[in-house]
Amino acid sequence: GNINTFSDLLIIPLPDFAKRCKISVPDAKAIYDKLLRECSLTELTSLSHVEGELDEIFTTGDGVLDQALGGGVRTGMVWELCGESSAGKTQFALQLSLSVQLPPKLGGISGSTCYLTTSAKLATGRLKQLSEYHPSFSASHSQGILGLQNVHTLSTSTVPILENILGNILPNFIQSKAHTQNPVKLVVIDALTELFHSSEKTTKSTIFTRSKDLNRIASSLHNIASTCNVAILVLNEVIDRFDRSEHQVFRPNPTPLKTPSDLVYSDKSRWFNTCNSIHGEDRKEASLGLVWANQLNVRIMLTRTGRRRYLDELDPSAAEQKRAKFSSPTQMAQAVISSDDAEQQATLVRRLSVIFSSVSPTISLDYVVMTEGVRVLADDVLLEELKGQFCTFSGDEAGPGPADTRTTGTGHLSTPPTQALQQPSESQAPPKATEDEDEWDRYWEAEEDISQHFDDFDALEMGLTQAPAVLQGREGDVGQVNEDEEVPTSQPDEEL
Repeated sequence: GNINTFSDLLIIPLPDFAKRCKISVPDAKAIYDKLLRECSLTELTSLSHVEGELDEIFTTGDGVLDQALGGGVRTGMVWELCGESSAGKTQFALQLSLSVQLPPKLGGISGSTCYLTTSAKLATGRLKQLSEYHPSFSASHSQGILGLQNVHTLSTSTVPILENILGNILPNFIQSKAHTQNPVKLVVIDALTELFHSSEKTTKSTIFTRSKDLNRIASSLHNIASTCNVAILVLNEVIDRFDRSEHQVFRPNPTPLKTPSDLVYSDKSRWFNTCNSIHGEDRKEASLGLVWANQLNVRIMLTRTGRRRYLDELDPSAAEQKRAKFSSPTQMAQAVISSDDAEQQATLVRRLSVIFSSVSPTISLDYVVMTEGVRVLADDVLLEELKGQFCTFSGDEAGPGPADTRTTGTGHLSTPPTQALQQPSESQAPPKATEDEDEWDRYWEAEEDISQHFDDFDALEMGLTQAPAVLQGREGDVGQVNEDEEVPTSQPDEEL
């Protein structure tokens, strides 16, 4: 039957084994059982005795985003950031290139970054700006711990060049840096889709070739991530998503495109290629298809929402400076700000959605890209959703547990955002109101709270609409109310 080893026998069904050896199925099963009895059982190894390098976690530079991603960015995994142009993919990649360099006490792992570019050059100017203005990076940058010296870049213009780098050059480079002060812990590919742009007509042959290339690239990335214990971050683009329903397809001989039991690709792709947390977000989906999606551990989608937020709402210090500029409401009313200046002060709001992840649940949140980096807009709904997810970094001595503190991106132990809002400390108590603030409060209360002039709208309406005769007819009934009954009273307008 051309069966040489026991492994060959294990993968062959018994009917096929009997047919190939020209014996009956009971005889084939007897041979199979006898071989199993002769083989010695393999001793199972407990996980407590397994020796190996554990995955590490480093911060993204934002504490709320760390909590949403399950503690931060983990090594040994392939992460993907997909999104349209100007969605903030490169901003995230540059920020992670610096956050991985932070020492463990600040949420980093004292590593370095290999940044592979495919079309554009590395934005070193933006890297320098982030290292100087980000609150978590500025101190380390001034001490020489964090900087451009720990970001190694290499250009890859074609798929064969990328395969050669991932198979030969990059593993050797990572091994050479393994015992240095800043070993390589992050590999960024910006962006993989650029290598597959072609003017050729799409055929079956081109699709098969692309699938083979993607499988080889993904195999190399997983090999590097597991053997070298590094995090792989791949930037991907998005394409337009169309609804290919039956009523939108013209066919000369109308026949059903699918039966109720069929499940076409457009129905399946909404679970791993796109998301629908806000209106219009599902109009785009990640490119490179199902072959590439099966190779990922985490897929994150970035979307432009078209909404704006003013810097005063994001930075309380800016609001205080603007308030101090006007000493009274009269000066505020006389100040005229042009629409162009107001538009320049507004910051674009973008959307981040975790489509799938092996280390965290799916979640969606808003963020902005500012001079100091990426910042998540944490509202009450988001904080309530993240409540109870306490995460610590690998460098901390205390493990995760039901503690009241967690490690933030700045490396200090602080109260979770939800608890911080409910239990403000004495040091965070609001300052005493000044005379100018009292004047502002009185001004806005007089303008907005119009209900303070009316104690009871029901009594006012009854006095204006009821006839005197009706009121006189009810005067005799006032003394007939029992003592056990409750006399109905008018409720304030706030309760109504």
